[in-house]
Amino acid sequence: MLKDYSGKRNFSRTPEPGPEQQPEAEGPLTFVVQMHAARRLHYDFRLEVDGVLKSWSVPAGPSLNPDVKRLAVMVEDHPLDYASFEGVIPAGQYGAGQVIVWDEGDYSPDEEGKFHFADRQKAQEQMREGLAKGKLSFSLRGNKLKGSWTLVRMKSGPEQWLLIKHRDDFASSTIDILGKNASVASGLTIEDIKSGRKPDSPPFSSAKLSELPGVIQAPFPAIESPMLATSAGAPFSNPDWLFEPKLDGYRTIAMVQNGKTRLLSRRGQDVTAKYSGVVEGLRRQPAAQLALDGEIIALDERGKLCFQCLQSYLETMNRANIQDHNITAIIYYVFDLLYLDGYDLHNVPLVLRKRALERVLYPSKQVRFLEHFEGDGVAIYQSAVGQGLEGVIAKQKHSLYRPGQRSADWLKIKSTQTDDFVIGGYTEGTGNRGRTFGALLLGN
Repeated sequence: MLKDYSGKRNFSRTPEPGPEQQPEAEGPLTFVVQMHAARRLHYDFRLEVDGVLKSWSVPAGPSLNPDVKRLAVMVEDHPLDYASFEGVIPAGQYGAGQVIVWDEGDYSPDEEGKFHFADRQKAQEQMREGLAKGKLSFSLRGNKLKGSWTLVRMKSGPEQWLLIKHRDDFASSTIDILGKNASVASGLTIEDIKSGRKPDSPPFSSAKLSELPGVIQAPFPAIESPMLATSAGAPFSNPDWLFEPKLDGYRTIAMVQNGKTRLLSRRGQDVTAKYSGVVEGLRRQPAAQLALDGEIIALDERGKLCFQCLQSYLETMNRANIQDHNITAIIYYVFDLLYLDGYDLHNVPLVLRKRALERVLYPSKQVRFLEHFEGDGVAIYQSAVGQGLEGVIAKQKHSLYRPGQRSADWLKIKSTQTDDFVIGGYTEGTGNRGRTFGALLLGN
């Protein structure tokens, strides 16, 4: 299957991977797009099928505009190891020039809107049928390329195909995706490679779930309990930590299995019925099995976080709608990935869980990825407080997820403001506060 690949290369002179075919892998099928500055700059689009990378050369690169049809010339199959290749193919060798991993991820055929991320056999069966028919439809979970795409063979010849973006939430006639020109593996650009720069470490791929350190194959969990943070007194800076804005909402675990979604509160109560919009956003996620950790928040008419608005909405949700409480949106901000398509990620280091989460999550109006920041933790904290947030959550980059435990690997750093008030009354508590009070009436 790799005879053509081997026949075009002298492996004593090129650093490209040899033609050895890899054993059958586990987990979802993978894809890679490599930016290749040969005689002409082009993009090599590669899909894993039956132990090799089916490959197309796309001269103009992929476009997010469904009205733009990119020529894709089918070339020889490449070995799976080629997906991580970055560097220089020497002069005089086939394809001489610089190569970077422009994008990578996993994918599934999506005929009739059905995904097979957790079923390699079914996915490859559909890909074989599509290759024979000359039409492939598939969904990508990449760092840059997401959503549904198609490859269609032209009548002008068996190697001539068209790469086209389907119309979905990721289609755009204005975004130039090629402007993001750095490698997702090393952060280097083609110009960096030309100047002699090399990656600081071997490129690591989050696309292969089965190869993430600490990952295990396991049944889908029946329930999840959130990991909890320990209080810290003051902000700090440390390169081994990352920082998330502390949101004022309700901690929520999302369990998605075969199109059915359950939302669980911090104490394990089923709150699915309270957030229909969030459920719809999760239903559209391209995964057979998914467990997420995050926070549900509400935005007021000014677009600001409003915990009181969310409380009021939940207390009267059977008698009112969002607009009655001046809420413009209820959003589930996701910050952790606990389970994905047959794989338990609890023992995967946090920074790699986040990298995988950002790649696989399809953001929408109701479901979004919570950005995190690295660097000066004190400045990040001050910026968060300056924007009206409570503070930040500091997390050790290599921390593992410990369900239900309060850990010093996660620290909540809140802005505390004090003053003297007179308590004039209170309201009865509802929900989790049913045995206490709901709110205080204060004066000064």
